This record gives sequence, C-alpha cells and structure tokens, in this order.
Amino acid sequence: MRRTPLGTHTEGRALVKRSSLILMVVAVVVSAAALAGSSRATSPGRNGRIAYMVKDRAGHWQIWVASSDLSGAKKLTRGRFDSGWAVWSPNGKRLAFDSNRTDHTPNNSDHVNDVFVMKADGSGVRKLTDSRGVSGDTAWSPSGSLLAFDADRGNRKGFSAIYVMHANGRKLRKVTRPRHPLSDYKPRFSPDGTHLLFNRTRGTAETAPSALFSVRLDGSGLHRLTPFSPRVDDTDWSPDGKRIVLEAYPHGPYGDIYVINANGGAPVNLTQNPVGKAGSADPAWSPDGTKILFLDNRVVNGVPRTGLATMNPDGSERQFISSKNIEAHQADWEAIGG
Repeated sequence: MRRTPLGTHTEGRALVKRSSLILMVVAVVVSAAALAGSSRATSPGRNGRIAYMVKDRAGHWQIWVASSDLSGAKKLTRGRFDSGWAVWSPNGKRLAFDSNRTDHTPNNSDHVNDVFVMKADGSGVRKLTDSRGVSGDTAWSPSGSLLAFDADRGNRKGFSAIYVMHANGRKLRKVTRPRHPLSDYKPRFSPDGTHLLFNRTRGTAETAPSALFSVRLDGSGLHRLTPFSPRVDDTDWSPDGKRIVLEAYPHGPYGDIYVINANGGAPVNLTQNPVGKAGSADPAWSPDGTKILFLDNRVVNGVPRTGLATMNPDGSERQFISSKNIEAHQADWEAIGG
C-alpha cells in the first residue's frame, strides 16, 4: 500500500492503478488519478533543475524537467502508458524512473511495472528490471553505482520488499524480508550510502498503518524511527544526513510535512494544515539544504491553490513556486557540483 499525495489510496499492481486522488480546498475540487511513491535521496550541491510528473491530455502520467523556478519546462516521456517517479543521478546526467510501458496485457491481474534509466534529455531509455511483477520507487546511492527500489516480484497479494542492484541492472539482491502482513516500500539511501530508509506497512489496505524504518544495505541493523501512527509515506534525508523530512497522515486523507532527527524522535509538524481542508505531500530536500520542496494544496489569501511549493526547514517562508495551478507530483531536485 502506498498513500497518494494529499490523499490515500489502495495499492494496485500496475503503475496506472497505484493510486487515486481527490484534492479539495473549501468549495473548489481538483481531482486526479494520482500516482504515489518517490524514491529520492537528495545529493548535496547547488540547486539545479526539478523533475516532476504531470498527467497528459490522455490521462497518462509523464515526466517533465524544468528550472528551479519551473520555467523552461520540457516533457521527457510520451506514449499510451504511465511514466513517473523520476529521480536524478548524483551527477545529474541520468534520471531513473518507473513505467508500466512493458505491461502488454494491462487489463489482466498480472500487472507489470519496471525500473528504467534515461539521459537527462529523455533519450537513451533503458529497462533495468525483468518485468516480474511491479517494481518502482527507485533511489540512487550517493556514488551513483547502486539503485534501490521496491518490488513485489509477481506476488499476487501485492506484498513488497526492498531490493538493491547495480546501476546497470545487474546483481539484484533482496535487502528486507518482511513477513505477512508486512510490506516494504520507498527506499532512500542515506547520504553516506550505508543505510536505507523505507516505509513498512501492515497490510495493503488504504488505511493500513505504516512507519519509517532504517536498515543497513546487507539487511542488518533494522531500526524503527517512527510509530505506526501517524501513518508515514514519502521521505527524504537532509543533504547533511542529520534530519529526515517525511509526509504523514495523522488525521485522515490529507497529509502534513514533518521533520525528525535522523536517529528518530518526535516528528515536528511543519505545515500544520487545517484538518480536512488542505494537504501537503511529496517532500524533498533542496541540494543546498536550505529549502524543502513539496506538493501543496491550500487557500492563499482566499484563493484555492495547488502546485509545487517550497519552505524553510523550520516551516517558515512557505510559498508556491509558480503562479499557475499545476498538479505536479513527486518532484526531485537536481544537485549541481556536489
């Protein structure tokens, strides 16, 4: 089970079915069949381009890249399938993402979703996983030599574990071994490359409790960082490795953004959204460590707004990046000269 940005959903077996979303602010409703899951670990450096995903006119999710102020946006993927969850390689030359383009029988129960890499301009697309079930939520190691991701490996009940492979798709190995009804999602490498954060859920129902865990790359040292309530979803390490930003749902379908120390402790609510009237999701730290990038949905000066936003790590100076309402999900910030 993964939770949608700004809402909840039931985990599906194909990327196109992995979530549904209704964004609501007062009397204005913005709806979308949203996809969840980001798998980023912010590399230190100067703030570069932003990758994100937006639905096209045919209803398919596609990957875009824009400058840090969202100008000069360029669409990188196309086609009658979904592509999303793009994350920058540490050197900014490639993007890892996942897509259901390899599911040639999307209407049956055996759904397929794979991990891919491509150049930063959208060329040179290469499939890395073996089309065995649903794989996604990819994360780069700080060196760029490894990729972590979650996968159900064709498990018909949809239960997932965390895997690591070389960045060329070779030497796949299993890191976590959850037992029914547990399931693991959304790995993120620590900045020193020794640990992974991941989201562990109890079951696949949309209301299943979830908590944040860390583990060494060899599967040892499993450690729970948060309780199973409030339910935890997307997370990211700060570039210095001292803090973790996370998305959680303490009051139902609308999320808030929190920060905790890297060794755990009480989460601090940065957004403090009005219960049932606003939501924030998909947090990612800026490479220079001064901002948190996230998807926001709230009323500003009486006007309903939704789009990518930034705030300081203490929650201050919260503002939308663009004056336009753009439902851009799962943004990831490129690091320059890290």
